[in-house]
Amino acid sequence: MNRASNQTTEDPSALTGPPHGLSRYAKDWMSDEQAARYVVSRRPERYKHYSIEQRLVGKWLTLCAPGATVLDFPCGTGRFNELVRQCRHRLIRADRSTAMLTQARALGPNDHALGNICCDLARPPFPDKSVDIMILWRIFHHLRSWEDRRIVLQHTARVARRYVIMSFYDRACLTYWTQMIAQKCLRTRPKLGGAIRTSDLLDLAAGLGLSPVEIHHYRRFISLNSAACFRLSQ
Repeated sequence: MNRASNQTTEDPSALTGPPHGLSRYAKDWMSDEQAARYVVSRRPERYKHYSIEQRLVGKWLTLCAPGATVLDFPCGTGRFNELVRQCRHRLIRADRSTAMLTQARALGPNDHALGNICCDLARPPFPDKSVDIMILWRIFHHLRSWEDRRIVLQHTARVARRYVIMSFYDRACLTYWTQMIAQKCLRTRPKLGGAIRTSDLLDLAAGLGLSPVEIHHYRRFISLNSAACFRLSQ
């Protein structure tokens, strides 16, 4: 195991930056207890999308030859640790939560990990074109404004030099409209404000130099869950 994989580097701007950063979206995963619960909720026997996500991301990771540098941000508790290793790539784990990073290191594997960085998606401390692939998983559907989405995807397109792999919620489905109608009738606060149209995501991506390799909807027109792989324009 290399030395870097045992350490977490904290970017000071993630802790002292302006309040308009994206740290507010991480508030439910900051404590050790919250991170431990997340580990349990994402075990293969409990998380129904585990197999499809491993298959999709695994396929897209092989677009690069072995030895590529992959930035998983936010890495959570290490959902793709083993998958990146199986593809014989090098991994950088980043997350706003040190508790999540601690779990990711503890669960391993770590022999392919180059480092662990605690930082904010609004100010990622990575040089331009410094990684081959950036994974942006299970965060985009939490973002509530197009400005936040633009900031995240803009930095992603800046840091990655070849591919971007991401998940998102597609609002063109039965689940979205059923829940929106129920919330309107019950006068409850909307929970799916992060769901977007796939066409709007494609428009945003195109403006940032990202062209689609593949868009995958888990159950088209029924489920919110969707994923995409984009190629960076050369």
